[in-house]
Amino acid sequence: MAAPNSNVEYLELTQDSLAAQQSHRLLLLDIEARKRAANVDVPTLPNDVRDALRQWGEPIRLFGEDLAAIRDRLRMVMARWEVWKEQQEKGLVDEQMQLPMPMQTSVSAEGGLAAVAEEITETTYTHASQELIDARKFMCEYSLGRSRSRLEKERQQRRGMVRWTRIKKRARLFNKEEEEDINSESLYNEADLKEESALVKDLDNNCEKIYKSIRNQALEGSQYGDVRPLSAVCTSSMSLANAENIGGKMPKFIATGGWSGGIKIWNGGEDHFGSSDNGTTSEASPLDLLGAKNIVHEDRIMGIAMKPYITSTTSTEPLTIVASASIDLTAKLCTVKLNEEANVGDSMDVENLNTKDNQLRYDIAECAHLKGHAARLCSVAFHPTGKFVATTSFDHTWRLWDVETSSMAEGKELLLQDGHAREVYGVGFHPDGSLVATTDFGGVVQCWDLRTGKSACHFLGHAKRVICSEFSPNGFQLATAGDDGTIKIWDLRRRRPSASIPAHTNLITQLKFAQSSSSQNGEFLASSSFDGTGKIWSTRNWKLLTSLQGHEGKVMGIDVLDGPRCGVVTCGFDKTLKLWQ
Repeated sequence: MAAPNSNVEYLELTQDSLAAQQSHRLLLLDIEARKRAANVDVPTLPNDVRDALRQWGEPIRLFGEDLAAIRDRLRMVMARWEVWKEQQEKGLVDEQMQLPMPMQTSVSAEGGLAAVAEEITETTYTHASQELIDARKFMCEYSLGRSRSRLEKERQQRRGMVRWTRIKKRARLFNKEEEEDINSESLYNEADLKEESALVKDLDNNCEKIYKSIRNQALEGSQYGDVRPLSAVCTSSMSLANAENIGGKMPKFIATGGWSGGIKIWNGGEDHFGSSDNGTTSEASPLDLLGAKNIVHEDRIMGIAMKPYITSTTSTEPLTIVASASIDLTAKLCTVKLNEEANVGDSMDVENLNTKDNQLRYDIAECAHLKGHAARLCSVAFHPTGKFVATTSFDHTWRLWDVETSSMAEGKELLLQDGHAREVYGVGFHPDGSLVATTDFGGVVQCWDLRTGKSACHFLGHAKRVICSEFSPNGFQLATAGDDGTIKIWDLRRRRPSASIPAHTNLITQLKFAQSSSSQNGEFLASSSFDGTGKIWSTRNWKLLTSLQGHEGKVMGIDVLDGPRCGVVTCGFDKTLKLWQ
């Protein structure tokens, strides 16, 4: 500090300097706001976005903006305000610095704009039944074991990835092939190549084979599935342990549900075997009809799911269970058993069956009615254990049912969960069995923790209704899609979007990841849409691998068959079921 008697001259900054200084501060503020914009929650519906912009004093729409650009502008406005408030509390903002938005008159009001944007929320709890408590304990033990093995496998792959990357770098450095570098006796070889690096190499080679086969996929078979449009399709396969018990013959089932209210079971591959009349083993062709029940629901079926693993191959016990959800306010569970008599019932339309001598190999019988929803049902999904099933409905709720204790007289409801402000449509379980994701018509994606009953996180980003949700087999990614034609990939670890794919030009009806088996390893994602196409995407860079074009109308559903051939099945509004391999 200068002495009092010293001649010190203080010069004020010019207007240009002050303007430049303020412009620099606003630029830094804008950079910080862009970093936080992805974590800012904004409304999704156009009316709500318009009202929010009015509250912030912003124009409703600028020239050339679409709905997504309007939401991005609102997100930036809210992010700038949060950053400006933090800097003001820390004393980093002087009086000359202007607000980043024109609503300066609202700052002096009590509570400021934060009070306007603040929503009043109230959390309520209900007493859990003993059955729900036991179910949560069971899911907790199951999910901890699955997550432990999954994380250990991921650590092993990461260690192998580091070693394999070093090998390839050294091979390029010395102009050698990777195999030569591994097998050579030089100082830089990898003679002590560990199991992890070999595993990663096998995964990369397997991925290349999968992508090559997918790019060469073609229509292998097409079958009329119903007299009315098909609305849902799902697949199932046998667990490895059960496959060994029957000599490695793994039947692949395809289940379809349509607007007629019936369920049909189809053969999904050439490795499905059945017994003929003379006792010999005959091979079934793809898309052969294996079982059918014409009347399951009184109205259209909107969702269908199959128990994760086939549990038996005898005629006395059910091979698997099929769950269906309909707009008749009910969901039903049907067992699939071997049919010893193999005679088609009187109510069956013989002319529409792909059978010989009026015989079907499997019998479909209703085993449980799940009643309780106050509005039409939308989707249904099995828990990875196969012991529980979830349903969504237009009554703004989703419910969890016990499969083993449900009966024809009454379905055992374990959990009634509200929390959505709009109609709930999509549902999907985490591969570990710990989380369940539900979507609604308000563009909200909720992730619920089944072990505690609380909401783990929520995601906002879709401009319109969200129709479907699917967890990746890797355990930390969630894919959602809906009416805006985009597929969004959410990172559960960072709780933010990691990718946004402009996938289709119309509503996306279903998403399915590749199976978690060693032959597929979750390497691709399949999607179906009202634009008449099904598409397959790489999960490594989210690029398009191939487009499945063959339906004459809307593609209502899609699913993936387990196995090295990476078969994909689609059903459409044209009443057909198609197999791509």
